[in-house]
Amino acid sequence: MNKVIFPVIIAILFAGLANAAECRKVIITSDPEYPPISWRDPENPKKIIGVAIELSEMAFMEMGIAFESKYVGPWERALRNAEYGEVDMIAGIYLNEKRKRYLDYIFPSCMKDPSVIFVMKGQTFRFEKWEDLIGLTGGIRIGDSYGEAFDKFEKEKLTIERVKSFNILFQKLHHGRNRYFVYGLYPGLAYAEELGVRDKLEYLSKPIADENIYMAFSKKSMCKTYQEIFGKKLEKYIENRIPEILTEKYIKIWKKQAESGLKKQHDLKKAAN
Repeated sequence: MNKVIFPVIIAILFAGLANAAECRKVIITSDPEYPPISWRDPENPKKIIGVAIELSEMAFMEMGIAFESKYVGPWERALRNAEYGEVDMIAGIYLNEKRKRYLDYIFPSCMKDPSVIFVMKGQTFRFEKWEDLIGLTGGIRIGDSYGEAFDKFEKEKLTIERVKSFNILFQKLHHGRNRYFVYGLYPGLAYAEELGVRDKLEYLSKPIADENIYMAFSKKSMCKTYQEIFGKKLEKYIENRIPEILTEKYIKIWKKQAESGLKKQHDLKKAAN
């Protein structure tokens, strides 16, 4: 009997080691337009940086696992890459049933993210419940989710135009094509600052949703064998309030980069004149 069991145990152990061995480097990506959670680094356009990215990097560094935080394209493409196993991890993502089909979420969530309704300055309206949006044309970025309940309500009841970027959302609002758009509060304000339109926008005080932000491995990734230990690292960071510390850090980084970008734009216009 022992002669049969022993080889089986050895085979199982080696299978587990083989899976881990095949994960030579964790490829991390995220939303390239969602500061301070994540965004494409203008100083190194092949990289994604932000709160969720650094949290992931900290964990893998402590675990002694090689990693690369990589820009792979717009948010919709990043999600598709995770679905097909072309990246290993999405750092900073909402949870919904569709995504659970191709992602293994890590619990607990790493932070909260209020999502709000942005409107043109002076064009606020009464908003106390989702039904107040019925009859108005709104904008949402392609690939964005605001929780299972709102996503379902939006598809069934609301008139929504989906576009590729925050800039297009603003342009449609500015030209009167849409009455409002939905975006995360902090990244929305950050992008408004970068585009120089913060004084043209305001947001309604009641959030559309206050969603949790998670880390998630692709179900097709060999690196998902590290999911449990990664989750334990994340718990420790949350307990020590690391996400809050990193949020302050990356708001400052984003603001500095945005100011630098605006200065370059100003200098180019001045040179052209």
